[in-house]
Amino acid sequence: MAAHLLGAEGLRLEYPTRVVFESLTLGIEEGDRIGIVGRNGDGKSSLLGLLSGLIEPQAGRVTRRGGVRFGVLSQGDDLDPGA
Repeated sequence: MAAHLLGAEGLRLEYPTRVVFESLTLGIEEGDRIGIVGRNGDGKSSLLGLLSGLIEPQAGRVTRRGGVRFGVLSQGDDLDPGA
């Protein structure tokens, strides 16, 4: 039986112009391989932000098994322009 690593229950995320997620629930188990595919603006980065804790959901919760590390590579350049 695979161990639960990361989960989300009933996530909601809404921006002023649209609802991105409504009642999103998912689970990732040890050994799972996942891909996130969608058109530009469909919420892929928002989903990763919610799962990593960079974005707070307006409803629902994200759970992580103790000791699980979650990394996200930003889409923007965070380089020091003077360097």
